[in-house]
Amino acid sequence: MRIRLFILGLIRRVFELLPDSMRQRIMNRRAEMAGVGQVKKNQELLALHLAELEHRENPVQPPEDVEDDRFPPLVRSRLCTEAQVRQPWFGKWCEAIGEQPTLHRKSWEFAYVAEVLDQLDLLGSSRRGLGFGVGREALVAGFASRGVEVVATDLAPSSREALGWARSGQHAFGLEGLLRPQVCDPETFRKLVSWRDVDMRSIPEDLTGFDFCWSICSFEHLGSLASGMDFVERSLATLAPGGIAVHTTEFNLSSDEDTIEDGPVVIYRKRDLLGLKARLEAQGHQVAAFDFDPGEGLLDKYVDLPPFAWNDEPTLRFLHGPYTLTSIAIVVRARPS
Repeated sequence: MRIRLFILGLIRRVFELLPDSMRQRIMNRRAEMAGVGQVKKNQELLALHLAELEHRENPVQPPEDVEDDRFPPLVRSRLCTEAQVRQPWFGKWCEAIGEQPTLHRKSWEFAYVAEVLDQLDLLGSSRRGLGFGVGREALVAGFASRGVEVVATDLAPSSREALGWARSGQHAFGLEGLLRPQVCDPETFRKLVSWRDVDMRSIPEDLTGFDFCWSICSFEHLGSLASGMDFVERSLATLAPGGIAVHTTEFNLSSDEDTIEDGPVVIYRKRDLLGLKARLEAQGHQVAAFDFDPGEGLLDKYVDLPPFAWNDEPTLRFLHGPYTLTSIAIVVRARPS
């Protein structure tokens, strides 16, 4: 606290030494940024209000299920849509893991991963789960509260990549950073949950025999489209025969041609994911059928713009460069033997 106050005081003193014209420009810019923030808040309020009014008049209905008799009806590889976040299971899982049921794609990712695993009877005291790139996810505590033995993994705190996530408050630096006493009793949590430093590009060979594994919007950060898809394939080696992997990533709604293929964040297209499905199924795995229906609700058409405020905005769609993105979940059953 003292260091923070010292730095703030230093900045204030430097500011006072600047020429009047420069100080005025800085103050004007600050006012402009505050105005942009207020415009965004106004847009959010209008979008939420209109979405609620529309839903009351014409409730958003999910489309007909894509056929796939290998999985229960609710278990599909699918896009985040308003119809999904209007389902009863969404609020149920948000409450279970101590998250606000915000109409946000990240909230949907957490809830949908939990719902898929629950539909497949994988959340119980005899089960083992492996989480990749978990950051500070509440799912770890949520699964432990169901009696699941969880191995939570993320980058080693000393790694260069982890420092960036730490600055944004998205790296747990070990077990204690994942504690959620309101979700799981700390004693039970420490008994059932363990931590491993794991780079998703190099999964240790001893991590095997799990009933399920998962990751939330992580594999698009591995440097390229190919690296992310390689991770999904490698993650299946951590599973017992017939085990389930559920991974979410960001999906390009704008184009099945142009996208970002390399860099800190890549964006998957429909053709990339269908290619991954074909590749995995050729190896004997089962990929739950893809439902690429983008939805018909108002929030399926509302595209959020930066600056983004996680958990404060109705964000099912957002703009990244020239592309409109949303989240997609990929569900895979490992081959039986």
